[in-house]
Formats: sequence, structure tokens, C-alpha cells
Amino acid sequence: MGSALEIPSELTNFLGRKAPQSLLVRGAPGTGKTMLAFALLETFPGRRIYVTSRVHPADLFNDFPSLSRIASEGRFSIIDMTDRGSEVRRAASAVEEAGKLVAPDPERLDLKALLLPPDLLEAWSLTSPETPTLVVLDSWDAIIERYLGSVPAGIDGLPSREELERIALAQMSEGPVFLVFVVEHRDAGQLEYLVNGIVSMVRESHGDRTERWLHIDKLRGTRIAHAAYPFSLEGATFRCVEPLPSEVRRGAPRTDPDPAPGQGQIWPGSVDYANFFGRLSLGKLTLIEHDNEIPLRAMNSLLDPIVGEVLAARGRIFHVPPPGTHPIDLLELYRDRVPAEEFFRQVRILGLLPHGESEDIAPSMLPLPTGTEDGYNPRTPEAAKFLAENVDARTPNLCLAWITGLNAINSLVPGTYSPATLPGMVLTYLHQSPIHIIFIGPEDDPLTRSLRSLAGVRLSMSSREGRVFVHGVIPRTPSLVLSDSADGSPYHLHRIV
Repeated sequence: MGSALEIPSELTNFLGRKAPQSLLVRGAPGTGKTMLAFALLETFPGRRIYVTSRVHPADLFNDFPSLSRIASEGRFSIIDMTDRGSEVRRAASAVEEAGKLVAPDPERLDLKALLLPPDLLEAWSLTSPETPTLVVLDSWDAIIERYLGSVPAGIDGLPSREELERIALAQMSEGPVFLVFVVEHRDAGQLEYLVNGIVSMVRESHGDRTERWLHIDKLRGTRIAHAAYPFSLEGATFRCVEPLPSEVRRGAPRTDPDPAPGQGQIWPGSVDYANFFGRLSLGKLTLIEHDNEIPLRAMNSLLDPIVGEVLAARGRIFHVPPPGTHPIDLLELYRDRVPAEEFFRQVRILGLLPHGESEDIAPSMLPLPTGTEDGYNPRTPEAAKFLAENVDARTPNLCLAWITGLNAINSLVPGTYSPATLPGMVLTYLHQSPIHIIFIGPEDDPLTRSLRSLAGVRLSMSSREGRVFVHGVIPRTPSLVLSDSADGSPYHLHRIV
């Protein structure tokens, strides 16, 4: 599973490089630039300076708790220039007079630095040759617009924006400074070529849901393993999600404890799942639709804790696994949760045992359905009997069926399952015992679509840039990103807000 990070590891590595370094953070208003700037400040180990040009410090501290954390750690200064007006004429005049007094060379860097906005000069005065310092200019657009005003560049020797940017970068190079320009205009300019790194922040629409993405366009001297990161600002905290690793070892399912055990429902084994989608009600159906890029391990991460809860409650489970899943894998997966004899008592699997393979799993295997035409009779009477024998709601049953598994059976026994007959068979099973049924299927499969009207809960899973997005259709939720957990939980679902 992918992990949740405060900032991308590439930016952490970039901040660990030897200063001076410069970074351009660009994006439209509301894309999360300021929150990323705070995350950079919080991550940086040296001195931190934040220059604000649009929002008063009091409002920043009220709206962004992370800023209070940064301030409490010390070595932090905030420079307020929200009320400052244009001073470029005064600065140009001062440089001219200073040049007359101390040197005939008007190109001296220490004199040209006086052309910079006084707030930036104040930030330089707080840096030290011995201590690496991160200086964030938020936003550089507002600083320059306020400082230059409406005076055209070149009039009476006044500097242009481009000249001020070159001076600022030259001044930065005099000490161990990391300089971050936060800009709102995405138009290409000279900063793109002068800075060491560029990060773009965007909001994208997928269907009727919004996602936030961070794109790493350039980081000189830093390996970019992943150029794009989805991120969330929930709780006024910047958090991004890494891609899923190539391989994940499945073991005994981890579960969150049930905070309020009761009858009539199955605890999903995850606090995040319960908060967004609720518990699994008996006599109901959950439909999980997915695109073709979703890895099997991602879907199993949602399902394994549910199966673990049913096993722990001594309930019965009927599996229709996807093609390629060896039945013996299910036995191995839950061996640490229940002894083998309990597994054979609680679990039945509909599928073929490959010829010549181990017969250890045989007690849990069911024969393939017969292919009768009456769609309202269970096609697997052995499974129906197995589930009907358990009528105790304290030990609920679970049916876990993959549409691809049903299609594989259709290839062996043509006509067994169809969009016309499958809903009727599902209703039959729902009424036979205290059970919750979960179907997992491709979003464009006719069998999947035939079950939508029966679903009490309907989820959609999609893959982008190596991440797995989950959202509720019923109940409706925003986009969520699936990630691994470092706190003992089975997984986490991060709301993209």
C-alpha cells in the first residue's frame, strides 16, 4: 500500500541538499500553495522565515494550526507586509545616493540588493552564514505588484520584476539560504529557468469530484521517483500519498477494534471504512466497482479486515474468488487467524482446484453449479445449505463474490450467470440467512451493472498515477485515497479536500 507523507520524499531530499537552493511553487488561488509552504517550513531543520503579503499573521494563526506548531518549535520569524505600499522609487533613490557615497561602481551586488523590497531585506537580515535558513515569499506576485505598483519598468532607472528576481537569487547565493517563491500566475517566465526546482499545484475534476495534485516539474540534483502526488488539506494539514509498492505481502488481516459491538451488522474492521461507508448490514448488498487498472492487492486491503471480522465471530464465508487466485492461498491467508479445522468449518470456495494440485483445501471446495434455467433457485445448492445452516445473527455470514470469478464459471458452464438471472439469485441468498453479500466487479461489466439497483452500498475504485482512489456512490463521499497505515490499522482512506 502507498504511504501518507507530510511532503513528497523528493522535496524532503531537496531540502536536505547543500544551500543555496531556490524553489518555485506555482498554482491558481486555492490549490494549496500556502499549505505546502507551511509543510516545507515544518519539515526544514534550520531557521524558518515566512513573508506574508496577503493574509495578516493573526488570521494565519487562526486558520492554520500548523503555523502555531512551527512557531512553538522556535527559530521561526514571520514578516508581515500586508499593509505595505509601493516603495520602489525610494529604494532606487537610496541606491543612487549610496553609490555616490561609497563607490563609483553601480553594479556592486550589496548596493543593488537595496533595490529589493524592504521586507525581503529584513528577511536577509535574519539569516546567518552558519545556519541554513528557509525563506518563503508568499506570494511573490503580491510582493512585486505592491512594491512596483503601476510604475513602468525602466522609468527613472526603476527596476523590473525580472531584475528584482535576479537580484534576489544573487543575494540568496551569498549564504546558506533556501528561497521559496510562491506564485499564482502560471505563465512561463525567467524564474522557471533560474530556480533549482519547480512544483505545480492543481485541482482536477474527475467526474463530479475534485482532486488535488502536486506535480514536480524540476528538482536539480534530486532524483524524481514520482513526479505527481495526490494530496489532501483535511484538518488544515498538508498530506500526500505515495504510489502503491510493486509487491505487498498479505498476512493475517489487521483490524481496528469495534468501538460499539452489536448485532445485525458486520464491523468492517476499519474505522475509516465505517466512518465513510458505515457497517455492513445483514440482508444487504455492497457493490464495489473498479476500473481495469486497480491491483488485486488494493481491493484485498478493503476486504481482508471484513473477512477477518467474520472469521473471528465464527461466522460462515462463501467465496467466489477471481481467476488466478489459488484456493490454497485463502487457507494460507487465514491460517494465522483460525486453525485449519475452523477454516474448513467456516469457509466454502466455489471454483476449480487445479489438476494435480494439493488436496489440502478440498474440504472447503464446492462443485461447480449445474446450469439450470430457473434463475431464482440457487445455482449452488451446497453453498445455499452451508449458509442456511447458520441462522445466528451473532455469527453472521458473508458472501464474497468476484464478477470475474462468475464469468470464469460461465466459460465452463455457459449461461450459469446472466444480467437477467443474477439479481434474483442474489435476493434468494439474502433471504436465507443472516448474511451480507459483497460483489466486486469491473465497472463496465454487464453483471456488475445488473446489481446496481440492489446495492445498499456502492463504491467505485479507480487508479491514477499508481494511486487507488475510492469514493462512495451510495452513500456519496468525496474522493478518498487508499494508503498503508503505520499505526496498526489495516489501511487509511484520506479525503481529498
